[in-house]
Amino acid sequence: MKSVLAAFGGLVLMSCSPTQNVMPEIVWTPQDSTVDLSLRGLAVVDSDVVWIGGPDGTVLRTINGGETWTASSIQGAENLDLRSVHGFDENHALFFTAGSPAILYVTRDGGRTFESVYEDASSAAFFDTLEFWDDQNGIAFSDPIDGQFHILLTTDGGETWVRAENLPLPFEGEAGFAASDTSIAVAPGGAAWIGTGGAETARILHTEDWGQTWVAHDTPLIAGSGGSGIFSVTFSQDRLIAVGGNYTEVDQTDSVSAWSDDRGESWTIPTVGPSGYRSAVSLIASHNGQLISVGPNGTDFSLDNGENWARISETGFHAIAFSPQGNIGWAVGSDGRISKITIR
Repeated sequence: MKSVLAAFGGLVLMSCSPTQNVMPEIVWTPQDSTVDLSLRGLAVVDSDVVWIGGPDGTVLRTINGGETWTASSIQGAENLDLRSVHGFDENHALFFTAGSPAILYVTRDGGRTFESVYEDASSAAFFDTLEFWDDQNGIAFSDPIDGQFHILLTTDGGETWVRAENLPLPFEGEAGFAASDTSIAVAPGGAAWIGTGGAETARILHTEDWGQTWVAHDTPLIAGSGGSGIFSVTFSQDRLIAVGGNYTEVDQTDSVSAWSDDRGESWTIPTVGPSGYRSAVSLIASHNGQLISVGPNGTDFSLDNGENWARISETGFHAIAFSPQGNIGWAVGSDGRISKITIR
């Protein structure tokens, strides 16, 4: 079953490029995940290969663009939720648990077997997201431990990890959100940005040197409660875009998105923002300046790199990601919901 969203009558969005102000055709193809779990960990390797992590140590994989999905379970992780995922190829992927115990699992044989490559010795870590600059250099972010931010770095493809130093101090209550595995954005040359929430101010933690030194920047996204802040960030055309809100008030639309053109130092609220709390945002590499953002009350689209947003669907999802080629993506959500997205 397919649904198609074409250009919207009367919809006008300003754009920095004259080629970007036309809504593309968006084809949503629901797929059979074979499970009824709440899905949040999503890694799109390419237009054929996708890995998904779920509760109870569940791992889903497709190698044919979602025509069929296979499910496997990590032995010993039956009570653990795999919310952070990175896929290297159709055989090799990493899965970080959210909560305690914090364990990073790897498969190298397409999900037939798994082994642990990292386990938090303190039993206090809660990892929110996992991201890689390339096949060797990666970063993982946990809620603070003992009043200190907890960031791990790898230079060998996730086989070994070291804790980052020179980090800003967290505000009272400040942490991350394991809502969509997208609260880290990376860029070539060792830049990374991590969104936070739960405190009086939602901030961006920023490095330009592969995690060796860090600074923190304030943002204007809604904050001041344990359920509000930045949930997702992406870097597109030298612009940093952040989305979030308050997950306990999903229809609240004030200050749920912002963008920065100076690598996170200053921020601008969109003229027209997303239509509620948004847990994930993804750029569409094949359509410069175009973005999709999802949340439990629907989906929004931006034609102008986050300056304006328009609601395109009331179907809720937790996470969204596109292939490096850009025009094929997937969104995942509650009750095992998976939808393939084709941008034309």
